[in-house]
Amino acid sequence: MTPALASSAVESRELSGVIPDDETILLMIRPSPWFIVSTSMRAVPAAAAAGAVLVVASLDPSIPWDFRGALFASTAIVLARAGWQSIDWFMRLYILTDRRIVVRRGVVAEIFECTLGEVAGIGQPRRWGERLGGTGSLAIIRGPSRKSRRTRGTKLARSSNDVQMQAKSGEIRRAQPRVRVDHPLEWSVIRDAEVVRRAILGAVSRYR
Repeated sequence: MTPALASSAVESRELSGVIPDDETILLMIRPSPWFIVSTSMRAVPAAAAAGAVLVVASLDPSIPWDFRGALFASTAIVLARAGWQSIDWFMRLYILTDRRIVVRRGVVAEIFECTLGEVAGIGQPRRWGERLGGTGSLAIIRGPSRKSRRTRGTKLARSSNDVQMQAKSGEIRRAQPRVRVDHPLEWSVIRDAEVVRRAILGAVSRYR
């Protein structure tokens, strides 16, 4: 199964300042609409806590509040969160090109990117809210670019004798490229997450 492309003319115009003309878009998708539900569910504990506080407060006769008011306040919190996440979903876009991974996200849209040469791997966080909707997420694991690794390898080869002498003190471990999960680049709540993961890794192995 091939992930659906979100490559309409409108979106292409929106990205005209982000993706240069000489860069090929390999994949461009939006999160599943389940994104709105799964991310809005994170507000449920806060809404429940606020409702419980208001219910307890309503036991005081001097406070003009009752159970229905507490329920209304809790519902309003969840709906406000859902409205905010709906805007975030509408603005969010995940893009794979022959050079980079690009993520547009946020109610006030921000652009995050990394070159394919910086991709050290793709993790797959497992979140129960996403599994309920049959979706998944991909965490971009980022490390030094291929050029940086080549330069580092050359320097290590030149000083191989020093590295062998310092092995016991852990210098070799510190010399290895460090990697980290780049959370702003995460592809959250997408359909066919495994298919998309393979597509990204295929592009990384081919183009970087």
